Amino acid sequence: MYETIRPKVVHTAVKYLVEQELYKGEGIIISDDWLNEYSNERENFIVKDEDKKIDANEIMKKSEFDDNDANWNESDDKPINPVATETLLNDEIEDQNDIGIKFAPAENNRPISILMDMKVDELTFPKIYCGKQRKIKENVKLTYAKIAKSELRMFDRRCGRISKLFFTYKKLQMRKFSDAISITLRKTKNTKNVTVAQMLNRDYVNGLIHNDDAFTFLRCDRSSPAFWELKKKELMAMNRQLGCATIFLTLSAAETKWSELIVILANVLENKVITLEEAENMSYEKKCDLIRKDPVTCVRYFEHRVKCLWEILSAPSGPFQGYELEDKYVRIEFQARGSPHVHALIWLKNAPKYDKNKPESIKECIEFIDKLISVSSKPTQFSEELISLQRHKHSHTYHIGRNIG
Repeated sequence: MYETIRPKVVHTAVKYLVEQELYKGEGIIISDDWLNEYSNERENFIVKDEDKKIDANEIMKKSEFDDNDANWNESDDKPINPVATETLLNDEIEDQNDIGIKFAPAENNRPISILMDMKVDELTFPKIYCGKQRKIKENVKLTYAKIAKSELRMFDRRCGRISKLFFTYKKLQMRKFSDAISITLRKTKNTKNVTVAQMLNRDYVNGLIHNDDAFTFLRCDRSSPAFWELKKKELMAMNRQLGCATIFLTLSAAETKWSELIVILANVLENKVITLEEAENMSYEKKCDLIRKDPVTCVRYFEHRVKCLWEILSAPSGPFQGYELEDKYVRIEFQARGSPHVHALIWLKNAPKYDKNKPESIKECIEFIDKLISVSSKPTQFSEELISLQRHKHSHTYHIGRNIG
């Protein structure tokens, strides 16, 4: 059986944890009541006669289904980026009360926010901390963001797991919101403090919403409208100062195609030293498994490659020879499959400006484009590889121009 539970191993681990000072301070003990209650129970498994019957039609349908899949090629559906298996988004379920296990271990007690509980990380992830509390030197002030960054980059990759990564992000987000709300409440107009009576006044609150004063604390969240409103103003300021951008650049990660990344992941996660050739010949499923296990290393490697790209583009002998890279605006987002994606606006110095009223500007722009961008049908050593990277692929459920609704 897959992932069979071994009660003895679980009991041994729990027994070890409750003996640690971290759990003793919380008053956590082992209760043997459930073990005594269920150890003597017996249940007879009876197979009904209806279960022994075999439906011939179902067998025929299964056989036809297998025959139809005989011509299916798995390589046709292999994306460059492996699909993410975990997410913070929950499926919409009509009745949430019918799903999940309900328990109330802290019933009749006062709940503590995860921002106030200084041991919440160690208690939430016993497989990572093993019942030990973090040891931080005295007189050393560290923020939770610095602690999280150190743990995520540690050689021990247990802190880089998806569950720990989401928990850390959730806690950091809540801490940022709490600090932003505290600062927002201290910001006043006309040196007048905000009173409780004003906050209970619906008209006053609606005025804050109408003037966007009620959403300023969301600027610390990268996915909020307030954050992108601030970034939009920065981009508009660059546009007024530098003029229209010269080049729009789009970059996507291709983790399964980066043999160097696979070598790093195999060394970090499995303590194996493999060659670039072995990484290139590794199965697609194995590559996806390594990439999913350590998203932090994948993102750091992507960031390293992007920095190298900017160095190449900024070099005097780079692709923009004769046109110095004056400035750039970069936006990095994580798409549905979980891979980083870059949108960048680039301003080049002395680049021609398009003016429909000046025919010579059109000629200059055409010469500029032909100098930087070229297309050739002549076969080369790398033509097949380059064509495969430039070809757009999508699933059979995706249709361009489909109207939904």
